Amino acid sequence: MARKTSHAQKPPSGRTILCIDDQIEFLEATRSILEREGHTVFLATSGREGLGILERERVDVLLLDYFMPGMTAEDVLADVRDPALQVVLLTGYSSEKPPREMLDHLNIQGYCDKSRGPEELLLWVDVALRFGATVRLLDSNRQGLRQVLAARMRPEECIPLETELDNLLDEALATLGIAHGFVGICTPRLAWVPPSRLEETPAWADDEVEDLRIMSSRGPWTSGTALSSQVEEILLKSILEAPRLDGSRLSNGAGVIPLRAEGQWLGALYVESCPSPDTYEWDMICYFASEMAVRILNRTMATLDPVTGLQNRAFWRQSAWRELRSAFRYEYPVSLVLVTVAGLDKIRALKWRTADQIMDAVGRVARNSIRGTDLAGRGDKDELLLLLPHTNAIGVLRVAEMLAERLEELVVQTSDGAYTPSGGIGVATLDPHDFAPDRIPKPMPSAYYPSVEQIFRARAAETLARPTGNATGFAVVQNDHREWPDPATLATRAVRSTLWA
Repeated sequence: MARKTSHAQKPPSGRTILCIDDQIEFLEATRSILEREGHTVFLATSGREGLGILERERVDVLLLDYFMPGMTAEDVLADVRDPALQVVLLTGYSSEKPPREMLDHLNIQGYCDKSRGPEELLLWVDVALRFGATVRLLDSNRQGLRQVLAARMRPEECIPLETELDNLLDEALATLGIAHGFVGICTPRLAWVPPSRLEETPAWADDEVEDLRIMSSRGPWTSGTALSSQVEEILLKSILEAPRLDGSRLSNGAGVIPLRAEGQWLGALYVESCPSPDTYEWDMICYFASEMAVRILNRTMATLDPVTGLQNRAFWRQSAWRELRSAFRYEYPVSLVLVTVAGLDKIRALKWRTADQIMDAVGRVARNSIRGTDLAGRGDKDELLLLLPHTNAIGVLRVAEMLAERLEELVVQTSDGAYTPSGGIGVATLDPHDFAPDRIPKPMPSAYYPSVEQIFRARAAETLARPTGNATGFAVVQNDHREWPDPATLATRAVRSTLWA
């Protein structure tokens, strides 16, 4: 017994179907049937019109009339460029079967007799959609593998975490035919410098996750903002429950998959029109979530910058917090040197390998100019940061001038010829504090030292002169402000991140 076709409207499937036929009545009837199944449907009355739609839209299944005046089905398929597109030929009568050689030559998945009714049409559409999803999945995995291999073959290129997550999110949504989604990650824990429970208030409890940061999005959400500012409180609560779940499909049809790696919960992947948890599509979205978690964990646990060989931004900052904590407690001076190379952003936009060669040479000079107790790292963009413990204003000025002399003697041999870098060096110092005991909170707010580090870097950056087009050498300028920020008035939770601060 044939099953009865349901006339109830199904939720959006996220799939797109193009039907090309010269009969208007058949097109309208087909649209009505397929839209009830939740599919997005495009119609075209000629092969030329259909090819135009294929150029503008992402189509999963093409229903193509076998016999059409003017441009035939074979002519249309000769101009199709999407290898993952599934094609089902439509015939008016069972005797109008396409030649077997044509099916093999043009890689057509099958043909449907219009006279057999909507049940056979829906059957062929379901088969084509399942097979097409598999083909796109395999193609996406192949492209993803190529990206991974290319990244490993170019270790000198530093790809931002946001770019990696953008690429993975695009692959996940394209593979499953989903339009909207985002990746939200929680504030990274202090992996190397745990807060002292005796001297500081903890930044957050292990089970205290108040918000997520949107790192990558496709849809109405804004990347780089707090999730709480983008969604309603009820949805935010559902997403934050992801650490205690394997993932769930919400009442609005969206899916939330936790980002976990090595026993740590790092955030969540949110996708609209998500497949059911018992399908292979759900397994694939979980695979992409797992890959995102590994990338995030690798960034949070890595310590070295691949270009300069110095500490990376996150590790340098947390190491600097530790040193600032000691300098405050034991009341000794600490100084900061900030080095920038002029014009490197323009070079990087044109030839990133040349820019990396220059940064590698500058980083090598920095490594050979510091003591073993100093902290040398790569800051935002192409700046270098040198933190010098037990160094006062006079000592750090001597170090900066020596570093400037060595950089001015540097000649970098690049593929475009010899290059002599120029730029600026900003210097700042924190003298031993003289706060009265009653001005020091007990315990110390956990965000005090991260906030001091930001202020410290800002003081060094303020001294940098804006480079001119014909500037040469490295000018050294020292900031005169040497006092510690008042811990009694500084915000207690001003800084909680090392990835996007």
